[in-house]
Amino acid sequence: MYVVCSEHLPEAIDEFVEVYEQPPDIYELDKVSFTDWTSPHTCDFCELPPKYLVV
Repeated sequence: MYVVCSEHLPEAIDEFVEVYEQPPDIYELDKVSFTDWTSPHTCDFCELPPKYLVV
């Protein structure tokens, strides 16, 4: 699972496919919510606010 900004979305997709050998599901963070999970405040690859959840 990756939480990334727009700039790092392609990198997260590439890493996901490399690890899991299948394409990920991609969600916009502002359009999904989970009761037991809170989105991190920064991208997994930089310090920008995240926009996407890659799972």
